[in-house]
This record gives sequence, C-alpha cells and structure tokens, in this order.
Amino acid sequence: FILGVMLLLRVFAFLLAVSVCYAAVGMDIGAGICEDGVSEGTWQCLAGQGLSFAIIEVWEGGYDINYDIGNCVGGAWDAGFAHVDVYAFLCPNCYYNNPPNYAVQSIVNYLSGAGVNYGQLWFDVEQCYGCWNDYYSNVDFLSQAVQEAEAIGVGFGIYTSVYEWGLVTGNTNAFSNIQLWYANWDGEQSFYDFYGGFGGWTSPAMKQYDGNTYLCYLGVDLDWYPGY
Repeated sequence: FILGVMLLLRVFAFLLAVSVCYAAVGMDIGAGICEDGVSEGTWQCLAGQGLSFAIIEVWEGGYDINYDIGNCVGGAWDAGFAHVDVYAFLCPNCYYNNPPNYAVQSIVNYLSGAGVNYGQLWFDVEQCYGCWNDYYSNVDFLSQAVQEAEAIGVGFGIYTSVYEWGLVTGNTNAFSNIQLWYANWDGEQSFYDFYGGFGGWTSPAMKQYDGNTYLCYLGVDLDWYPGY
C-alpha cells in the first residue's frame, strides 16, 4: 500500500512538473507602441526576461491597419519568441470597421500580402467612448466578424474581461465555443480567479495577468498561457 501511494505521488509530481514546464509567460503591445518602433535590441531584451510569446495589435479601431505590424512580428520571431499572434480592436461606430466582414478581410489580406507569419487573430472586445451600440447589435457585429474569420479559415479567439464583456454584450454566451483570452490584473499566473466564469466560458485559454508594465523600457501587458 505504501509503495503504491509513493508511486502515485511520484506520478503526480511528474505530471505537475510537466505542466509547469509547458506553462508560458508572454506579452502584448498596442499598435501605437509598434508604430513608434521596437528595436532589435529591445526584442532581444524582452526575450531575455523569460517571455516566450507575443501578441501585437494589427487593427486599432478607427485607425485601421497597423502598417508596422510586419516589423514587430518579425522582430519577435527573430529574437527567439516561440509564438506570435495578432489582435484587432473592432468597433461598429469606428471608421472602416463596419461591416465587420470587410475589416476582417482587410486584416487577413494585408497580413497575407505582407508575408506576416502569425499564429492566430484575437478579437479585442472592450468599451471605448461612442464605439459600441446596444447589446443586440453589438453581439450581431461580433457574430459577423467571427463568421468571416471562420469563412476565411484563420484561427481566432476573443480577448475581453468579465467587466468589459458585460458592458458590450450583456454577458451573452453566444461565443462560449470560441477560445477566450481574459484580463484580470491580479498578478497571478493561474486561472484560480475564473471559478465563476462568464459569458458561458468555463475553461479559458489564456490570461492577461498584469497591465501597463515596463520591461526593457517598453510599456507591455503580461500574459500567461498554461501550456503549448
């Protein structure tokens, strides 16, 4: 019996070590920071901080495409980042965002034409003044964006928080089958805070656990992913 318990404990310790080993810490930056220029040395510095993935804004509401996205994504890859995604802030009342299928097409076509190598696209859902409408039309707008991404065949997910999701969609569960990257700046690299869930999601993919942090003299948000 004792030998059996010891064996089980060793197996549990091994599995725990594997899960910790595969957990990853990364960062995300907005289009403005990318457009200001992130040097090769800065990317190398960030990689040296233990960050292994990056998510960079490709579409900034009414400001359209981030035309420096290729430089930023390429810089992250060249510095040794293991994974690089992009995210887009779309809003129905922002210029060039409506209909959303046009915006999604523009993003994917630009990335493809510019030869940008990225993992997937995340839709950033959060409030800004005058950007959104009522719950029903907001959900319809997001549905159109998601349907276009599906039709094109690009991988995608949703970035939001319990607070922002409630403000924009009324906490709809219409997207609960889509990968969730959620924000909660509690400084914890875990999903312990997600016990109640929201929007029908019960198992998030990734967490933004710290915001407005400065690393290597660059303003970044920090993210945690439980495993690749």
